Amino acid sequence: MHKFDRILQLMKQEISTATGCTEPGAVALACAYAAQALNCTPSKLRLLVCPSILKNGMGVGIPGTGMTGLDIAAALGSVIALPERGLDILSEFTAEQLNQAKTILDTNSVSIKQADTKDEVYIEVMATCGEKSSRAIIRFRHNWLYKLELNRETLVFNEMNASSTHKLVKMDGLKVGDYFDFCLHYPLNELSSIDMGEIINRRIAEYGLSQDLGIKVGKTILSQIESGILGDDLHHYAMALTAAATDARMSGIQLPVISNSGSGNQGLSITLPIIAVAEKRSIGTEKLHRALALGHLISIHIKSKIGVLSCLCGCLSAAAGAACGIVFLFDGSLNQVEYAIKNMIGNTAGMVCDGAKEGCSLKVATNTSAAVQSALLALGGICVSANDGIITEDVDETIANLAELVRTGMCNTDETILKIMINKTNKEV
Repeated sequence: MHKFDRILQLMKQEISTATGCTEPGAVALACAYAAQALNCTPSKLRLLVCPSILKNGMGVGIPGTGMTGLDIAAALGSVIALPERGLDILSEFTAEQLNQAKTILDTNSVSIKQADTKDEVYIEVMATCGEKSSRAIIRFRHNWLYKLELNRETLVFNEMNASSTHKLVKMDGLKVGDYFDFCLHYPLNELSSIDMGEIINRRIAEYGLSQDLGIKVGKTILSQIESGILGDDLHHYAMALTAAATDARMSGIQLPVISNSGSGNQGLSITLPIIAVAEKRSIGTEKLHRALALGHLISIHIKSKIGVLSCLCGCLSAAAGAACGIVFLFDGSLNQVEYAIKNMIGNTAGMVCDGAKEGCSLKVATNTSAAVQSALLALGGICVSANDGIITEDVDETIANLAELVRTGMCNTDETILKIMINKTNKEV
């Protein structure tokens, strides 16, 4: 496969719609698989989830429910039982289905425990209905059905190994420069076949700006712009749009978003800063679409190095992508794109992820601010020195250093964060 065609397939693989936070969405999806195999609504659900799934599901709003937590996501997924929806499993359900899910919770029929695994994504559901039982495992990726059993008979086994990974596009050998060349030269009609988020992500941002949702970071910034406290500029407008979308999504609004690498917040953090700058500068559709493509690809590239779910806030890789897209909007060079990435890593490396929650909009606003700043500095020929910290002259080596920081230097961070969160929850109860 030609390199450019491989990159296009990579985009199709990693960019998709999702409704609500993708960790509880993945739990709902696993329960939907288990329920569909039973062909009835389970009377009991027992879940084992990896630490990352547990951490990101404890405090985030579940779409359309007014509730938080993995237990309602699990119950609702088992009632809906439509796994063909993928990570849009919670996009639509009736009041009757929600009441049925709440009844499952009221009877204490959902138990969730932490799995003893190093997998970044692992969800195991054991469901029972009368004399029948099923087991569904989602592993490796938020929507990868690894195993499905009915009455201990295997229906699906989908290992991710040499014989099965032909289904996934490999990133071996691809570098930042390859993505830049692709976005400059690939036919626009092919790029336009992928929904990059211009409409869907902009819509949820507008909704977040118009309502009191989450902790109202985006709406507050916009209000401060309108009152003259903050300037009406690229910087603050990008922060307002991106944070408002996150306010809406983390509070549980039932609107889809275009996600990246399994994360909706990353999809928002890539696209909305670029869209904001394009709106402010009246930049046309073609350049916007190519800039969004670059933003998505740079984020996919960085995320593939540091892990799908890690102790590092995913909005760093997303905002690095946004910074590159902004540079592209201003006709920046590959060298300036590389500067933007190094500026982002030099600025915000080390921001931890302490779970999905309404407060994520603050981190999103901070990373969006850094993205605009990193891009504008790069366009001015300014870059963090290779003498500084983990930054080197080579951008791909810098990204590798960031990955090493996460894998080795912060290897116990997730465990510590989750322990604090669980202890805090127990005290509150």
